This record gives sequence, structure tokens and C-alpha cells, in this order.
Amino acid sequence: MRRQALLVLVMLVAGQMAWAQAPKTPESVQKANEVLMALADIDLLLVLTPLKLEKEQITKIKPLLEQAQSDLMRMEERNAQALLSLRDEVMSARKEALKGKTPPEELRKKLQEADNTAMQLRIKTVDQVVRTLWAKLEAILSDSQKQTIYSQAREQMRNLRRPNADKASRKELGEFFTQEVLLSPRTLPLLEELQKSAE
Repeated sequence: MRRQALLVLVMLVAGQMAWAQAPKTPESVQKANEVLMALADIDLLLVLTPLKLEKEQITKIKPLLEQAQSDLMRMEERNAQALLSLRDEVMSARKEALKGKTPPEELRKKLQEADNTAMQLRIKTVDQVVRTLWAKLEAILSDSQKQTIYSQAREQMRNLRRPNADKASRKELGEFFTQEVLLSPRTLPLLEELQKSAE
């Protein structure tokens, strides 16, 4: 699994370098992407609107989501810097690979270590951000809103065939909802739209 993640990471970097100038995206693809984005928004709204968040609650939640996303972006930046520290070695190995030479084992080990470190940092940071965010949200949400979250989270866990979904604690359900729904990149813009529509 980690080897696949490393391979995907290397392929993404290589792919970005290969397209010094990205091909123009056809208008039909752009419009199709808009439709897909709208469908994803609908899925999120079907989960968010039953919470019946009040304007004041959204006002309190928005900065919490912004802070959480900022914390996650700092983690991604750290991971990117670690990868960039290997850039010269990777570029050199690429040149050698063009000549048919296998990249040095030492470089492969460094990339594997960087991938492992990034994975551990990601898991630790996401867990910490989710726990902190849910603890703050609990103080803002009403009991009925939390109950709605627990029900929706349990249903989502069942749909994902998560083991012990029916035995998950309220804290686990809240944190699952926080990670899967509230930390979605589209949730904050949608909350802003919901807040405007309530005015």
C-alpha cells in the first residue's frame, strides 16, 4: 500500500513536470466538471441542511473550519518540503533512468522513508485536527443537531461497511462526521452560501 502511494506520488510529480504547459481543457470537460461539482455539493447539502444550523452557529463554525483547513495545509506543506529536499537527487536519477540506469537503492530508501514520515504526519495531524474541531463543535451544536450527526455518521459508516458501526461511540461518530463531511473542501463555501440564503 505504501509502495503504491509512493509510486503514485512519484508519478504525479513526474506527470506535472512532463506537462511544462498543460493542454487546454475542452469546454465540454470544464462544464462536465461543473456538473460533477454541483452533484458533490448536493450530496454535502443533503447532509448539512438537516442540521438546520442557525446563522449565529455558522458564524462560529466558519473560523473553526478555516483554522482546521489551515492546520492541514501546513502539514501538507511540511510533507512537500520533505519531498522537495530530494528534488536534485530525483532529477539526477531521472536523467540516469533515461539512459537505462536503475535509480540507486539509497534514493529508493530515502523516498520510502519520506513517504512513511509523510503518512505518519498526515495520520497524526488529521487525527489531532478532527478531535480538536469536534470538541469545539460540540459546544456550538444543539443536542438535536448532534443527534442528527450521530445518525448520519452511523449510516455513512454502515454504507462504507465499517466494522462495529453500530457500536461506535458518540465521540467516534462525531469525529467521523467531522472528518468526512465538515473537513470536505466544499463544506466551508457551502456553509457561506447557506448563511447568505438565510438572510
